[in-house]
Amino acid sequence: MSDGIVWISRTDITWLGYCVVLVRGIGPEELVRRLAQGADPVFLGPYTRGDLEDYVNDIDREWHPRGATSCVRYGAVGDLAFAVAAGDWTGGLGPGYTGDISQDGAHVFWLRHETENPTIPAPVFTYQHDGRYVCGFEMAVRDSAEITGTHPELVRDRVLAAGITGEEDRDVAEEKSLAIVQEVFGLTLPREEVLHGALPAALVKGRMIG
Repeated sequence: MSDGIVWISRTDITWLGYCVVLVRGIGPEELVRRLAQGADPVFLGPYTRGDLEDYVNDIDREWHPRGATSCVRYGAVGDLAFAVAAGDWTGGLGPGYTGDISQDGAHVFWLRHETENPTIPAPVFTYQHDGRYVCGFEMAVRDSAEITGTHPELVRDRVLAAGITGEEDRDVAEEKSLAIVQEVFGLTLPREEVLHGALPAALVKGRMIG
């Protein structure tokens, strides 16, 4: 049975929230290479989420001010490759930070929520394909749910029908939004492996890559 992605809204994967990328069309290691943005990622072997957070903290204490290092844990589920951010990823991973990793036909789905950001930004969904921004929207906005991209119609009717626009409970809006993109795009992330298992990990940004 598929775990889907709705569970992500109920559990912060890191202390900062979550930053997850799901991709069709490339494998997990290629996804990691693209996230490193031209640098050579350092493949670390298997880590639990807690152990990887400790690893990143140790690097930052030795080499950097906090936030200079970003790692991911990664894998595959069905036809999807996935990577889950670790460390202080808020200024380093995600649309607008990582650049476009959807070249050569890859379908890239970003899920991102900075729960500890004092500006309280909405969680965001973004879909990119073959170098184009296809569609995306903020998944918990009280006054509007503007859907942007070249093909907003992929999700617009479902977003409006679900009542996300005007929903005062941000958690409810986020869960409804994740349920929609889960259904439309067939997205899933293995809950037990991500939260409690040891997954392959890689350093994608920081002092030790180049």
